[in-house]
Amino acid sequence: MHWNIDRRTLQAATKYPLSIKHSTPVGPFPGRSFNTESWNHRVIQPSTWHGELRSDPDQIIQQFRNERYTQALAMVASWGTMWRRPDAIWGGRNLETIEGALHDCAHSIRSSESITGSWDMLRVQLRWTSVLISKTLHFLCLSLGFEHDPPVPIDGAVIRQRVWPIFRDSIPVRERPGNWEGDTFEAYSRYMTAVLVWANQRHWSTAEVERTICVEVQPGWN
Repeated sequence: MHWNIDRRTLQAATKYPLSIKHSTPVGPFPGRSFNTESWNHRVIQPSTWHGELRSDPDQIIQQFRNERYTQALAMVASWGTMWRRPDAIWGGRNLETIEGALHDCAHSIRSSESITGSWDMLRVQLRWTSVLISKTLHFLCLSLGFEHDPPVPIDGAVIRQRVWPIFRDSIPVRERPGNWEGDTFEAYSRYMTAVLVWANQRHWSTAEVERTICVEVQPGWN
């Protein structure tokens, strides 16, 4: 994918890499049991759920590939334990509007090989936060075949409150890049720049780096 690389973060992440103890990357979180009846009011009708489901990465990706975007989003919310704040995802937003925005994001990513336009769409049209945007675009990009360097989730409890301070405190003050706070694409790009550097150092995917550092700084994560 094409990424907006933050030069200051690139220099810091290269010179002061995050310590990663695992010699092999952590695998995907297997998801949770998914009761379709509990989620039907969150998806475009008629729904097309089939069989016993889990909100695992493979099934989320399949929903995106089938262009069932609100069904995919419901599974992302289950996978990422985001049901606790439903208004932040759905609120007064029309399901058709959400479906259309995610459809447009898929088209934008295919044509540009970048999430810049999609990030702006989801911030402006749906007023989503960076946490929700990053988790949704992570799976959408995987569904489109971007498996080596997809966008990876950012969250407050692990990435911003644990990983960022560890990284920041290893860097001399005069060399520190900007932080990862807020919902701007610039802040997210600083985070992704660091992840891309560490992925390249290990010849891992960005998703493998993100999962591994989350498990290392917070055992039992997810």
